[in-house]
Amino acid sequence: MGYPQTGNEVYVGFSLSDTMFSGIGKGTITRETVSADYLKDLFTKYGVVVSAKPEQRRLLEMVNAIYDLKLEIPETLKIIQLSEKHRRLVTISVQGLRRINGSLLPEYSNEEFQEATFGFVKYYVQSRHYDELVAENEKLKKDLDLEVAWRTRVSDI
Repeated sequence: MGYPQTGNEVYVGFSLSDTMFSGIGKGTITRETVSADYLKDLFTKYGVVVSAKPEQRRLLEMVNAIYDLKLEIPETLKIIQLSEKHRRLVTISVQGLRRINGSLLPEYSNEEFQEATFGFVKYYVQSRHYDELVAENEKLKKDLDLEVAWRTRVSDI
């Protein structure tokens, strides 16, 4: 089963960089740990674009085998950048594998791969900045307090 092409695909990769967010402008980024089942639903709704180096093929194969995500394994690295239409990014975290300077190695033995565990984090860029949301929330709270005060006032009649 392939995922749909919607024009609003979710980007998936093994790492995160500032350049991925440079196409958005001012906004608020939310981060949440998500499950593979959540991702299947998300990918079914929006589609998915995978950004991975060719040497990460084996890791993607393991993720697909363990979690049945059916992610396409690209032949070359696709550079991704979030935009007004592409606001979701999922990073696949890998634990239990040796690294050099924080980076995954190009190859691992079968025994090393057996030690790997995976997690998923979704980043979503909201078009409204956090400061705007806080100001709107404060105004709504003030309006609500005034309404409650008006409705609960004691009349001198």
